[in-house]
Amino acid sequence: RAFRKIPTVSLDAPTLVLVGAPNVGKSTLVRALSTGAPEVGNYAFTTRGVSLGHVYEGDRLLGQVLDTPGLLDRDAASRNAMEDLTMATMDHLPSAVVFVCDLSGHAGDRTSGADAQLAVRDAVRARFPRRPWIDVVSKADLYDAAAETPRPPDGAILVSARDDRGLEDLRAAVRDALGAVARATGLGEPSR
Repeated sequence: RAFRKIPTVSLDAPTLVLVGAPNVGKSTLVRALSTGAPEVGNYAFTTRGVSLGHVYEGDRLLGQVLDTPGLLDRDAASRNAMEDLTMATMDHLPSAVVFVCDLSGHAGDRTSGADAQLAVRDAVRARFPRRPWIDVVSKADLYDAAAETPRPPDGAILVSARDDRGLEDLRAAVRDALGAVARATGLGEPSR
């Protein structure tokens, strides 16, 4: 019976992978965007495996959303098994990427600082240059209040799950990205 409760990644559904450093708000966004209910905690590596949610428009499944463990700014040979799992989701699933960063200074220690997050973003983007891509700056309420913040990536959507800021823009971008994956893979166009 326990296996029935474990979500299964479908190879026949458009996929969106949330990627970013530990403690940047990926799990919170999975909860806001999908049926997924990953554990949310204010500490690094709350997410230790891949969790799954589905995105619907009415009764129609648009695709699936994967919450992944955080990535640190280090070379591939130095990554741990959780980080390898994150990279494997992008390596092996035709997917769009939502890169989530917290540039407010509240993501954690120096390994998750803004410069390190942006370096990870650039490395992942360089590795997957043809993927549909959405940049998200999470915790926008904290970002706005911070004294000094780095400039977000061009076109980034500023989101605060706490006050619902930017979530409708993000949902629209997610629908578009899932549609792009569907068209590119021949999985069909999700309904509008």
